[in-house]
Amino acid sequence: MSVIDTATNMVTATIAVGNGPIALGVFIQPPPRFTGMPGNTNCHRQSISVLAQQHGGLNAAAEALGYSDVKALQDAVLTFCRR
Repeated sequence: MSVIDTATNMVTATIAVGNGPIALGVFIQPPPRFTGMPGNTNCHRQSISVLAQQHGGLNAAAEALGYSDVKALQDAVLTFCRR
């Protein structure tokens, strides 16, 4: 993973992540933030899979992320993935 200084667009550090890293984190994209790559055909599946894994199910993920229910979370992921 590369750390990029957005003021200069220069790589300032490189972090080893091993084989097949799975994580959620704060990225430069605006909220909501999910793990898939917008526009990628597997964005929704990948994001939902990681959320379910990290939170112990989609109901728990929706609650932890402040969504009213799983459908609201899935709708947010779809919106994100269509960017």
